[in-house]
Amino acid sequence: MRCVLILGAGEIQVPVIQKAKDLGLYTIVADFDPNAPGFDFADEKAVVSTIDLEKVNDLAKEKNISGILTTSDYPVNIVAKVAENLGLKAMSPSVAELCTNKYLQRAFFAENGIKTPKFRLLKSEEDIQDFSYFPSIVKPVDSSASRGVKKVVNSKELAIQFDIAISQSKQGQVIVEDYIEGREFSVECFVQNSVTHIIAITEKKTIGEENGFFVEDMHLIPARISSKEAELIKSEVHLAIETMRMDNCPAHVEIKLNDTGAYIIEIACRLGGDYITSDLVPLSTGVDMLENLIKVSLGEKIDVVQKFARYSAIQFLNSKNYEKCISFIETNPKRIHKQAVKPFHDRPISSSGDRLGHVIVHSGSKNELDELILLMQ
Repeated sequence: MRCVLILGAGEIQVPVIQKAKDLGLYTIVADFDPNAPGFDFADEKAVVSTIDLEKVNDLAKEKNISGILTTSDYPVNIVAKVAENLGLKAMSPSVAELCTNKYLQRAFFAENGIKTPKFRLLKSEEDIQDFSYFPSIVKPVDSSASRGVKKVVNSKELAIQFDIAISQSKQGQVIVEDYIEGREFSVECFVQNSVTHIIAITEKKTIGEENGFFVEDMHLIPARISSKEAELIKSEVHLAIETMRMDNCPAHVEIKLNDTGAYIIEIACRLGGDYITSDLVPLSTGVDMLENLIKVSLGEKIDVVQKFARYSAIQFLNSKNYEKCISFIETNPKRIHKQAVKPFHDRPISSSGDRLGHVIVHSGSKNELDELILLMQ
């Protein structure tokens, strides 16, 4: 029986562990937390840090694995290095480094003519003394889930947010970049044997901008855009992926679109989170993104053919829509694909961990999906 090593046993890894089991694979799952929920679904658990290269590499060699993968940001570099060491399929270590360091990625895009916000690297408070371009976005170079990310409009806010952002950075580095106006999208892709397959364009809505935050509040597939806008987005995504020489991995590309073009905000060489690739893409297209992730790690041909065209969305719960979403869940159970509700709080939604739950709905009709969404807002 072939064996796959999955890095991460948190809640977000549970679906890919289950998928690997469904495909008849022996699953070894690694996580530093002995009580991680994904261990309950694994054939074998390894209490090992997913960012400890030596231990993960030794584990992979000992178990003679056929593939290694993750659905998280932090272990991507380990996946790439172990795959290279063992001759397995994955993104290259150089691509993994670009995809997990926002400064390196910004610099690469700027050098290669890819539309991206102007930026500056900050390492200490001295670096912010002469900064005067506002509004700007402050980000740790190596965080995810919107942690430490905020829009600032003056020097005082920049100084405060710098301290917060640098505390969220393992490398102790922060970037400050131009705030780009426009609608937000993500693009879900797979690259195999140097061929890029764009599976879906996701429209996103964010929450918290009045407080400087940009946390995803809703995702919809397919995005409500014109064919011209879709081609503009796809063209920039193809250029970025091909210039980076991404291969044998998924790509989750965040985009802002305005009258001056499509700007790449970030590319990750992992599947999109927030139930986009685990649920929304399959519901809307019939393409099984988790199965493709496993297949690409095994060197097997992926299936990217769209089976049907439907409409799907996820609405996250916040303090403003909490009661309406609860009511929707109670009165429309047959119209819900998945749902989860957390205890109420009224703190600002500053990262994805602050959200109060989610509801996933889908339909064969765009108008019906819009009606379902309105019932939750």
